[in-house]
Amino acid sequence: MPIIRKANRFYTGITLDTEVLKYLDDLADRMHMSRSWVLNTIVHEYAHFIERKNLVPLQSREKIIRL
Repeated sequence: MPIIRKANRFYTGITLDTEVLKYLDDLADRMHMSRSWVLNTIVHEYAHFIERKNLVPLQSREKIIRL
């Protein structure tokens, strides 16, 4: 599947395990955010805290995941 780029975003298709999708939907619902926001935030946080890498600044995104 080709990656579609629009402005500062890339639209991709991914396959998730059923359990992961259910958890992601529940987390997004509890946070009142989209799946994309949750996934992007998780990856940013993982890079920062686990790998000590600073990805592109989060701009309007909060640095801490809110539950």
